[in-house]
Amino acid sequence: MNPESAGPPAEPEIVSRPLHRHGLYDDARLEEKYRRRLDRLVMRPPSKFSRRLQVANYALMFGVGTYMVLYQDYGRREHCFSGLRRWYFGKVDRLWTLSGEEEKEL
Repeated sequence: MNPESAGPPAEPEIVSRPLHRHGLYDDARLEEKYRRRLDRLVMRPPSKFSRRLQVANYALMFGVGTYMVLYQDYGRREHCFSGLRRWYFGKVDRLWTLSGEEEKEL
């Protein structure tokens, strides 16, 4: 009896090599080198420009959000930001107006 035919036939190992199939790389080592470089690009920390852009993006989002909550005109009707707007503009009015004592000093 032949020992090779005793069990089920062994299935060949399936290796995905799409770049090799399309003829972009004829050498498997070059394909692996390409894939390692791609993986390294993903794992790199962000650049200084990217960090600065991210900080600018957060500042812009904060500014737009603040404008939308405090200054956007929603009409005369009550809305979810009405209480916050009353509190905020009350503080701003007290900051920019003179009290009775301050008016007497002038």
